Amino acid sequence: KASQKKQQFHTESPSPTRASTPKMASDTPCLGTASGPATSAEITNPMNLMQEMAIDVASIRMDVADIRGNLESLGQRVSNAETKIGRLGGRMDDHEARLVKVEDELAHQTRYAGELWDRVQDLKNRSRRNNIRVIGVPEGVEGNGLSGPTLLLSILRECLPLGETDSIEVERAHCTLGPRPTLDQRPRPIVACLLRFQDRERILRLAREAGELYWRGGKIMIFPDMSRELAAQRKLFTPARRRCMELGIRYALQYPVVLRVTVNGRQQKFKDPEEAIRELNRIPDQNRREEDPQPQRKS
Repeated sequence: KASQKKQQFHTESPSPTRASTPKMASDTPCLGTASGPATSAEITNPMNLMQEMAIDVASIRMDVADIRGNLESLGQRVSNAETKIGRLGGRMDDHEARLVKVEDELAHQTRYAGELWDRVQDLKNRSRRNNIRVIGVPEGVEGNGLSGPTLLLSILRECLPLGETDSIEVERAHCTLGPRPTLDQRPRPIVACLLRFQDRERILRLAREAGELYWRGGKIMIFPDMSRELAAQRKLFTPARRRCMELGIRYALQYPVVLRVTVNGRQQKFKDPEEAIRELNRIPDQNRREEDPQPQRKS
């Protein structure tokens, strides 16, 4: 009986240690509800969430590692590109310096080639300073045993007032190179080289003074012989020469391409045809000035 009472006392009376320490709500796990303990699904759900979070964290770490690797490779590529750009910058500076040198050399060569061309043209035209060009002589008249120089002398003596005693010597005379024209085409010009420059100037002066020349019923013209380039340059002064003739001004087209004009006893020289025609247009026409009535003063 004593033992039974002792066991009953132990079962009914609470333990002093348990009674002294109160239980907190946070110390007990919240896996269950008030109605009963937590089920296995409720226990495995947080575990699945933790596993998914661990997988996500691992993938994020892998992505971060990939980004770091890409950044490192990108930085290396940028550094390589900067190095190449530096090298290219040096090469660009070198190429620019060489380009400037080439441009300067090209400008020098262009000026030198222009000077050489002017010298060649000057030599080419000075070699023809004893030549004259006769236009309008029919083809085939040099027959009957007449040579080129003899035919040219006969033409000049018939058209120009040359004395019989004037000793004009012609070294050579021939038609210009080219195919023989047909009957409906213009005859080829005759180029003659005179022995003396004075004879050439006298023939040209007499031809200018005569105005129009005719030989055997046909009109002929005598001009100085020059290169095609110089003839084109001198042709640009044709409007200025016509303006001088309209104004009644003395003029002369000097060698190579210089227009000399005498206005009121004062000489002016023009190398630019546009400038010459512009200055000539400023000169009042003497014929118009004479025709205009004089203004009368009021008494």
